[in-house]
Amino acid sequence: MQVSWVATLVAALMVAGCAASSSDGGGASAPSTSIEPAVTITGDPDAPVNVQAIKAITDLQQFWSDQFPELYGEAYTPVEGGLYAVMPSTDAAPPCADDASEVAGNAFYCSSADVVAWDAEGLLPDLQARFGDFVIPIVMAHEWGHAIQARSNFTARTVTRELQADCFAGGWARHARDTGVFDLDDAQLDTAVAGILELRDNPGTSKVDPNAHGSGFDRVGAFQDGYDNGLAACKGYRDDDPMVLELPFADEVDEARGGDAPYESIVNGVPYDLEDYWTQLYPELTSGRRWVPLRGAEAFDPANPPSCGGNSTEGYVLFYCVPEDYVGWDNVDAMPEIYRQGGDYAVATLLATQYGLAALTRLGDTSDDRTQSLRSDCLAGAYTAGVIMGNRSATSSYQISPGDLDEAITALLVFRGSGDTERQGAGFERIRHFRDGVINGADACLTDN
Repeated sequence: MQVSWVATLVAALMVAGCAASSSDGGGASAPSTSIEPAVTITGDPDAPVNVQAIKAITDLQQFWSDQFPELYGEAYTPVEGGLYAVMPSTDAAPPCADDASEVAGNAFYCSSADVVAWDAEGLLPDLQARFGDFVIPIVMAHEWGHAIQARSNFTARTVTRELQADCFAGGWARHARDTGVFDLDDAQLDTAVAGILELRDNPGTSKVDPNAHGSGFDRVGAFQDGYDNGLAACKGYRDDDPMVLELPFADEVDEARGGDAPYESIVNGVPYDLEDYWTQLYPELTSGRRWVPLRGAEAFDPANPPSCGGNSTEGYVLFYCVPEDYVGWDNVDAMPEIYRQGGDYAVATLLATQYGLAALTRLGDTSDDRTQSLRSDCLAGAYTAGVIMGNRSATSSYQISPGDLDEAITALLVFRGSGDTERQGAGFERIRHFRDGVINGADACLTDN
């Protein structure tokens, strides 16, 4: 049986609210610790989250001692105002706060006192429980990014400062993984990146809002930029470069339902819209060849799955059947659950990846399964960009709502075949390809590896 790929539901999908505010534009970020001499914190150094923070801070101080002179041509001055692991229910307020309760649900760098503080009672234990140990170092690395901005006199909108700090965190994360400071595999990195999604802005936030930190799409993209391209890429951040995709609600009805359309309208409407998209795009990619519509879309009950090429599809959740040219999905259990946990555009994105595989089949793509899967993720991003731009207004009324891009990358990050990263790529890699499609269009996907 030729089935392109199958998405199974990963148990814990976390989609979240906005990042906590901070005294100097710092939202939740990365961990802290010290090198030689040992890092000293105000707080319990043996608390699990503080152990991770101290380990990270130790390396961050050394990392920036090495990298800051290369990046800015000056010596690095370590953070010297103090490191405060705050228990808001019992501790006194750290510098830059009038009351310890202001630290609850927060982590921040304060430039006026050169201080890093974090909620060691609520925020960080909660993040660690849901997203693993490495999310704590990411939080600390983000806050160190704000310390670097203070030392380099970087000025920009709040959202630009936040994204640059995410980018710096990504650059450090790559170093921490490559050098073995933290023993980190793809699954742990994916889980930690899911924590970045937790710290996104509320849908509908404007990029010029003084408290804006960026959507999940923006924040994960900035982190990936630093991870893939290094600190020099982060140094070049300016307002609107990189582009910030903080989208508004279409109308009051869209806002009232949180940007989510009913499930039935997604599974019934998105395949039709994808056919329209490929009908118009395919001739552009192929010098005028006509798009041949799929033979069908099969929404099935897993108790009675369809066949594909004469073979059963039992156990499959979502797939493109090559020999019979249809997209099938579990319409009773799995996809409705993905909708409940991930939102409407999580479902739309996963459907779009399968139409991408159908397009690759029509294009005669002979690359291996993994490359095809990643290219289909990229093509789902290109479809998303087309919807954002409204470039089929005469034939499609489908619209993107605030939060949809975050739902898309969440779907790619956590909804995949169990143990199938060899064939599909890790979530971190899938997001990279999806973003490539959003930003660079379908042409980029056809040569994307």
